[in-house]
Amino acid sequence: MGVYSPLEKFMYKIIFPNKCIHLVILLCLGVFFLSFGKNPVGAAENGILSGRIVDVNHNPVIGVEVFVYNHSNTRRPADFISPPSNENGEYKITLPPGSYWTVARLRLGKERFGPLLPGDKHSGTPLEIDIAPGENVEEEYVVADLEETSQLAVKFDTTFIRVEGVLLDQKGLPVENAYVIANRNPAMKRIPDFISTWTDKSGEYTLFLSPGEYYFGHAVEFPPELKLVNLKKVIVDSDTNNINIVIE
Repeated sequence: MGVYSPLEKFMYKIIFPNKCIHLVILLCLGVFFLSFGKNPVGAAENGILSGRIVDVNHNPVIGVEVFVYNHSNTRRPADFISPPSNENGEYKITLPPGSYWTVARLRLGKERFGPLLPGDKHSGTPLEIDIAPGENVEEEYVVADLEETSQLAVKFDTTFIRVEGVLLDQKGLPVENAYVIANRNPAMKRIPDFISTWTDKSGEYTLFLSPGEYYFGHAVEFPPELKLVNLKKVIVDSDTNNINIVIE
């Protein structure tokens, strides 16, 4: 109980013993957390992105991370990164509500960032998702390395034509650890239509293409830059050798 003492005429103050003050503070804090602790004013409930990571044969892939970006520019550090997928290919990450662009990556080396190296796997074009408060969004990602990606089109098209050549630098020397791109449109806005495997010391590449008109280029990172320069126009109508690509 409070003890009252005159302060001034018509003015009073309340004097509480120390134990009473502590009790009042605890009661006030309890009321505050009960009222606002679960849903703070202005805070939205998080959502969840979950699902599976599989390879091109639909087998689960362990150790894959889902990189989440709050902008379509995914060539920068991710805003969020999921824990690695488990032995069943399952992943799960909690995200604030919003729109995101996501890609799944598996790196065999120690580096988590930078260009993908031979053997690393990638899910390709970023997948755009929307997370609402309290929502659980499920997505499946298919990851593949460069060699597997280059073979996908061949599996579904038996009319392909074999095209071979060498990737050269300006001095005419073969270029190693790069790959050749064949796109149906010079303005590439997504993953290329066809890509070769990584070149070795010989700089040689092989593509399997259906007949038609293509624009050839090269890249040293995967996925490649969306804007490629110095593309070479090539008409493919029969098995062709010696279509050399010079890096300028």
